Amino acid sequence: MKEISAVEEYIFEFIDKIRSLFVPEQWNNIFMDYSKNEIFALIFVYRKGTATMSQIAEYLSIPLNTLTGVIGRLEKRGVLKRQRDTIDKRVVTVSISPTGIEFITNSLNIISQYYNMLWDSISKEEKKLLLKLINNFINLINQELPTKADIGNQKARVRKITIE
Repeated sequence: MKEISAVEEYIFEFIDKIRSLFVPEQWNNIFMDYSKNEIFALIFVYRKGTATMSQIAEYLSIPLNTLTGVIGRLEKRGVLKRQRDTIDKRVVTVSISPTGIEFITNSLNIISQYYNMLWDSISKEEKKLLLKLINNFINLINQELPTKADIGNQKARVRKITIE
């Protein structure tokens, strides 16, 4: 068996401690049955109200043919609706359904409860430190992630089609 470093041991202990956070019953199945792309597409459309397939594909950095499956699954669940543009039939608009709004609202309420439990249990100084650490972590991760140009060189990019 491979010897585990101190950092690996710390990571594994941390995972063991937070494991209960990812049990579906803990979150009333919030997003547990959704893929990453489904979650981000649903949140994007919720925030925008309506969006075209091209806008969502660009936001997720995925091809339109992949997005078609993602939106199809969300439509099957009843959380999103697809509609062809009345003027240009090539344009497909996606909007959130009442079921989707209810799902997101309920999910945000549950997440807010956990957030408030944490936020109310720490001091002002700890809040500042926590926000600083989170920002540092995000900045560090963003520095390490490949740029859009790097990704574009690796695979085909989503093309925008200008419609007049």
